[in-house]
Amino acid sequence: YFTEFTLHVGVLTFRVDLAKVLDLHAFDSLSGISLQKKLQHVPTTQPHLDQSIITVTFEVPGNAEEESLNVYIQDLLWEKNVRNRDDACMEVIRLKGLVSIKDKPQQVIVQGVHELYDLEETPVNWEDDSERTNRLVLIGRNLDKDILKQLFIATVTETEKRWTTHFQEDQVCP
Repeated sequence: YFTEFTLHVGVLTFRVDLAKVLDLHAFDSLSGISLQKKLQHVPTTQPHLDQSIITVTFEVPGNAEEESLNVYIQDLLWEKNVRNRDDACMEVIRLKGLVSIKDKPQQVIVQGVHELYDLEETPVNWEDDSERTNRLVLIGRNLDKDILKQLFIATVTETEKRWTTHFQEDQVCP
């Protein structure tokens, strides 16, 4: 069978090693390795063929209020009003991760593509003796890991948004 796939989009050519994207069982609770452990092995920043697209990952301990988590995701994907240090709009193309929702014993998977996202409870419960940790992977343009993480921390710790200079409700990005 094929071990590599070539995709032509306009003048760009993308080569993908299929072994890195097929049969990973990333969201399969029966694979023997938890999603939490798999996400630990994703590099914190990773370049793509299109150099304007980057991947950022971060971990934040604690629980998120579900409504606050929805606001965080909607600001990134729908409102597009989060800016980086250079005042450029952050464009999230793909979002995935494992989150801890307050008052829910199950681990929750978050997945988003462009303006669509979903929160799905897994059959896996958080262990009582372990610290709940949220792990997010974001792929997009103009992403600033520190700002994204601090905004998430403000959501998880239920504090006021301290990074309001990067979050402007009246300035929607084009």
